Amino acid sequence: MAEVAAQPGPGEERLGQLRGGDGIDGLSEAEAAAWLLRVMVDYQREPVGWQARVIVGRTGPECTGPVPSGGRFLETVTAVMEQAQALADATRRPVRVIHGVDGKLDRFLPTLKKFAADIAPFTSPVWAAIPEPVAAAASS
Repeated sequence: MAEVAAQPGPGEERLGQLRGGDGIDGLSEAEAAAWLLRVMVDYQREPVGWQARVIVGRTGPECTGPVPSGGRFLETVTAVMEQAQALADATRRPVRVIHGVDGKLDRFLPTLKKFAADIAPFTSPVWAAIPEPVAAAASS
């Protein structure tokens, strides 16, 4: 996912406000249009296990590709979430991740409940990553 070119995004003060407030829902329409990276993930069950296909971009696909994982659904979702956070940290931009299964958003939550009930509770197929504070990102 980290193939998206870094461009100027929100300053650290604004990112701090997003982390402490409404997250990406706190972005104005103009801020979202200028800063927000969008990631669409489609999980598919294959004979070798779960695979994730990813499309990343601000206005359209800037890069696409698979997410390496161990084949289990929990591992695949975790790998996607970790890569989204790494993308947010690398680009210093908020990232919105939209999860689907077999091309359908409404299949994500039931599949998550069935195959990865131990993961933190999701109430939506949309997940957000806000860049970590610079000091925290540097120590990771």
